[in-house]
Amino acid sequence: MTVATRRGRAAPRIDPKITASAAFHAIALVVTALYAVPMAYTVMVALTPHGEWIGAWPSRLEFSNFADAFLSADFLRFFINSAVVAITCTITQVVLSCAAGYALAMLPVRGRNLMLLLLVALLVVPPEVSLVPLFVMVSHVPLTGGNDILGNGGQGLLNTLPGVMVPHIVSALAIFLMRQFYISLPAELGDAARIDGASEFRIFFEIYTPLVKPAVAVVGVFAFQAAWNDFVWPLVVTYSNDMRTLQLGLTVFFQENSTQWPLLMAAVLAISVPIVVLFLLIQKFFQSGALSGALK
Repeated sequence: MTVATRRGRAAPRIDPKITASAAFHAIALVVTALYAVPMAYTVMVALTPHGEWIGAWPSRLEFSNFADAFLSADFLRFFINSAVVAITCTITQVVLSCAAGYALAMLPVRGRNLMLLLLVALLVVPPEVSLVPLFVMVSHVPLTGGNDILGNGGQGLLNTLPGVMVPHIVSALAIFLMRQFYISLPAELGDAARIDGASEFRIFFEIYTPLVKPAVAVVGVFAFQAAWNDFVWPLVVTYSNDMRTLQLGLTVFFQENSTQWPLLMAAVLAISVPIVVLFLLIQKFFQSGALSGALK
């Protein structure tokens, strides 16, 4: 009776939703490990005492590596340069992107469809392609760095912080993103404000822009990260320690016959803190903005 009963029972049915959820969480754990393992290894190397084997578990945690890293070079100057460049570029890019995005979305600008097409075309252009033209433009800015009114005779904005900022002042992606957010807003808001006598600047600044705070947060994070983490352009456009940024300052740990890996990893972790703090401060706006952009 027992055997027959067991044989007659139907096999338990597995809920497809539970299977899909388990598969999703398994993939998420794998992807998380791909990011977490290198970060954990970086932390381990940063806390490894001098003279011990890199990659092995340290005999003790050497927290003084962080202080030694920043005392081994003029990192205070590098930090100030990076902060000035990143903050200035972020504010400028956000303001210009909002203004350009609003104009392309809400104003009857002649040829705005062509402008939008050119803007989209710029999104597929690699940054390396513009490296040489930007260098020529920066070195020939008139009446700067010893240049005459025609931009000849001096060095222009080379080896200056404004020269480091040039590639990050305007972003085609930021303008396109802001345009997509502005165009999703109802035009009736602006029409009602114009009937009440509001100026176009007031409509832009007080009515529409407060409604796109998530997009502003996304653009701000992208702009700050791009300017803060940039290495190639500051390497090309600067040549003195006074104009170096933090990313260039990391090269002091690469010596002729060896590399000071604990100090290098400690410095890498330290200069990553501002990006993490910025993201945590505006995480709510960033997540809603990224989700809204994905659904448009």
